[in-house]
Amino acid sequence: MAVESAAHDGTTPGAGLNKLVPIALQSLPRKPSVSVLITCFNYGAYVGKAIDSALQQTYPPAEVIVSDDASQDNSCEVVESYISRGLGIQLLRNPHGGMAANLNSAYRNCSGDVICLLDADDTFLAGKIEAVVNAFQAHPRAGFAIHRASLVDNQGRERGIYPLLSALPSGNCTQTTYENSGILMGLPPTTNLALRREVADRIFPIPVEYTGYAEQMIHRLAPLMTELCAVDAPLAHWRLHGQNDQNSTHITARRLERELGIMDSLWLEQKHYLESLDASLARSFPAIDRNGLYLKMNYIRHRMNHDPGARQAYSDLCRYGLRPNSKVDQFWRYSNRLPLPLFQRAVDLLLTQSVWKQMVTRAIRGKQTV
Repeated sequence: MAVESAAHDGTTPGAGLNKLVPIALQSLPRKPSVSVLITCFNYGAYVGKAIDSALQQTYPPAEVIVSDDASQDNSCEVVESYISRGLGIQLLRNPHGGMAANLNSAYRNCSGDVICLLDADDTFLAGKIEAVVNAFQAHPRAGFAIHRASLVDNQGRERGIYPLLSALPSGNCTQTTYENSGILMGLPPTTNLALRREVADRIFPIPVEYTGYAEQMIHRLAPLMTELCAVDAPLAHWRLHGQNDQNSTHITARRLERELGIMDSLWLEQKHYLESLDASLARSFPAIDRNGLYLKMNYIRHRMNHDPGARQAYSDLCRYGLRPNSKVDQFWRYSNRLPLPLFQRAVDLLLTQSVWKQMVTRAIRGKQTV
């Protein structure tokens, strides 16, 4: 399943890294225009709230585009009700093609200097766009902005913060991303991402094969292209409602199989980008099957499937994917001793965004500050 890297062929690790530099960005206008791109599929119950949150910003967007992926519910009717009131919303009715095709359609039709993404089941906090614009202006070399998310349940009740523990990455992360097999940890989901147009133009269109997880293309390519600026505060609500893998509270082998395949494909997309910069840079790109997250997911998948390959997957994880001084990684080192039901519960706690996980972490933090 893993994609082998040519770095195993004797090429000097990191060869060509001097070619991996952030792209040059032009100065932003004093008051840059902002496009809000809302992607929707069968979210009639939520899309109105998403539109309201975009319209009620302290820094008004130049355009709000709702790109609909052939919803079969009343999503388009909800959007049309805003259009009929002259609120300047643009609706794109697309044939069903999945997340990447839907997002591509929105991007083709936008014109802003800054692009803010918004899933139709999420909402922006009122100061989101202003904070993102201020961050870009304060960090003129950054073409990728991120921030934390406030988790809310299906009724809109706040349930915690994401990312919960890790610091948000910022600055020039090109080498860190490269050396970690192309994965920069700590990046939030779609609604918490914004791009300068110069960077977005190099990423879009996203290959339509990414019918889900299209934002992962941004996660993988943007940190190799540009510096990041991070706003260390929640600027959006990320809704947990169980209809989306990313906010599911239960890990399954089938989900992991799909995500590992996506990671393989994304690694190849990154390698193609690196080849466009320098052939040696691509040849020495570390293999995805040496990344700690990939190795953990592969081990979990084998273990849940009662697969004989679990022993080798565990050995690979211990050899390549664990840090000696990490307390969390100590769990993985001894996880092979856990009975499967307990292993499953522990994995769900570590890798998903459950309310219980938020409560436990807050309690631990509270004890540490006493």
